[in-house]
Amino acid sequence: MKRKGRKIDRRPSRSRNYFFVDACFLVNKYIPLSAAPDGNEVDRLRKCKTWWREIASQLRTACARVYVPDVCIAEGFKVLAKKYYQDDWFRTAQEYKSARDRMSRDLRTSVQEIRSVDRRILFHDISTCRDIIIAVDRFFEVFMKHGKKVQIADLILLASAKYLMDFYDVHRADLHIITLDEDLYSGIKLVKELPNAYDPTKGKDAAGRVFR
Repeated sequence: MKRKGRKIDRRPSRSRNYFFVDACFLVNKYIPLSAAPDGNEVDRLRKCKTWWREIASQLRTACARVYVPDVCIAEGFKVLAKKYYQDDWFRTAQEYKSARDRMSRDLRTSVQEIRSVDRRILFHDISTCRDIIIAVDRFFEVFMKHGKKVQIADLILLASAKYLMDFYDVHRADLHIITLDEDLYSGIKLVKELPNAYDPTKGKDAAGRVFR
């Protein structure tokens, strides 16, 4: 099924862009290019960072918000640790710690910030509630039926996006799922009511082609 509207306005007219990001795309915001082990990984990392620059620009002008389900946050710290302890991405412990601390600062919100009248919280976590779990079960059946192998955290990402559409009236066209997982990326197209998915490492989803 071919989807229309695979462009993202930098200044959306309706409200703002809501970016739902998976763990791998999230951590690539914090990993330096010098940490990637080979040229292909450097290229993939660079493309993700180009997307993050676009998102950061929209965050600064209040044209976007980033949503990360709580399980994806936990998965993100796991991905960072794996790249350091198993995959030898980081050259030093300090480089790994810097990436981890930067991600933690973005995702952490102090009590003072929450209480502030003019607070601007750019990264929002979403707790896994009953409605999200029910949607996970439905999406799991669809993905399994079509031979798509995805993790529960990935399905929670989709279910959380659907949750915002159903219960907070976020318009489907304003919500964008960003993932580096091929099965998740292709499986999203099987569920008509889900928003568009983008993989920044694919040529057709390059930031220069998607954002306008």
